[in-house]
Amino acid sequence: MTARGVDRPPDDVIKPLASTPGYLIRRAQTVHNALWGELVPGELTGPQYAVLSVLAAFPHADQQQVATLASLDKSSAADVVARLVRKAWIDRDRNPEDGRRYLLSLTSAAAIALSSITPKVIAVQEALLAPISAARRATFANRLATVARFSDSELWLGQQSAYPALELTAPGHLIRRAQQVHTAYWAEVMDGQLTGPQYAVLHAINRWPGINQRRLGELAALDKSTTTDIVNRLAGKGWIHREQDPDDGRGRILNLTRDAMTWLVDIHPKVGLVQQRLLEALRPDDRASFVRDLARMAFQGKPPDAAT
Repeated sequence: MTARGVDRPPDDVIKPLASTPGYLIRRAQTVHNALWGELVPGELTGPQYAVLSVLAAFPHADQQQVATLASLDKSSAADVVARLVRKAWIDRDRNPEDGRRYLLSLTSAAAIALSSITPKVIAVQEALLAPISAARRATFANRLATVARFSDSELWLGQQSAYPALELTAPGHLIRRAQQVHTAYWAEVMDGQLTGPQYAVLHAINRWPGINQRRLGELAALDKSTTTDIVNRLAGKGWIHREQDPDDGRGRILNLTRDAMTWLVDIHPKVGLVQQRLLEALRPDDRASFVRDLARMAFQGKPPDAAT
């Protein structure tokens, strides 16, 4: 029973988040971002480094090509490129064959910066993979590339680069790309009914009725601002009931309403379909071991029992 006397769906109906690959990918991305913030100095972000890596392999690529290879949408790519131009790390020139497009190239300042930044980025990748046994890391990385729909045609193996930059087969980039694949499948199957993070919030409250909002954010792998926004939206839909936390007068404890619990059960087959489509590029015999390794990465070596 919940704190409001409503039966919650049983655990065998709603599968644990820790065994859901889409959630694990998003949680692994959170781990990667934390490691990046700790190990990579300055304000350079993962997407910015991805753009630099593309240009290290493909000098004078146009902005659209760079966006595609760096797995960025048009708006995000334009913002990243503009920031790198302001840092004087990218030169941007009009394409003489098409004045509507820009050709991009790295500057000498970028080359100098990459020589010191790339070892830090390598350290991030090593720390990200550390929870997975050394003997399994290459296999996991290959499977992650498959889940991320990273095709051989996108690789630049054999091309010589004058710049010290990682290829985009690095696990941190593949995690971000796999998250994009999951988001696309989710949007298609759910048809705008619910986002993945919103589902994670509902799932966590269902599993731990009476949870406080801070703990909810930790379990759903969301930052404080995003958690607050989602809780407000779902409360506005009449799916979350908030009460004052008896242990913290400024906090709130959360429970699902009966409508939310009913809807959570009804939507579960669609959630399963999204996960099935996400993993369908893998061989059936490889899927379970991939999810276990992904859970080790996502939980920094200490996944819950449901994920092992």
